[in-house]
Amino acid sequence: MDKGCSSKEENSKDPSRPSRNTKAAMGMVLFLSAVFLAFTSLLGDKSLFHLHKMQTEKEWWARENTRQAKENEILKRKSLAARDDLFIVEKSAREELGLVKENEVIYLFDTGKIRKIEQPMPGVR
Repeated sequence: MDKGCSSKEENSKDPSRPSRNTKAAMGMVLFLSAVFLAFTSLLGDKSLFHLHKMQTEKEWWARENTRQAKENEILKRKSLAARDDLFIVEKSAREELGLVKENEVIYLFDTGKIRKIEQPMPGVR
């Protein structure tokens, strides 16, 4: 019956080996740490969802910046052309601002829409 170990040796614990409770506690700490890391990586200010949203927004701003740069280039060309050509200035003044030259006659045509005119236009009789 003697297998080389006495019952006293079986019951004594080796201080270098962790106990069952310590193993369970370590396992629980590792599990909770993993859950916490997963939770924080999916939600919060520095989460994967927030990162994706910021990346999408960055791409939109890059496209918007490119569009604005093209529009600025077009406006710059128009501005330079207007400096050299008075016809462009006059055309813009007539179309966009509704200005007329002195002694010009303005004809208004009824387009079928009824509109209420509060005051007559200055210069029109």
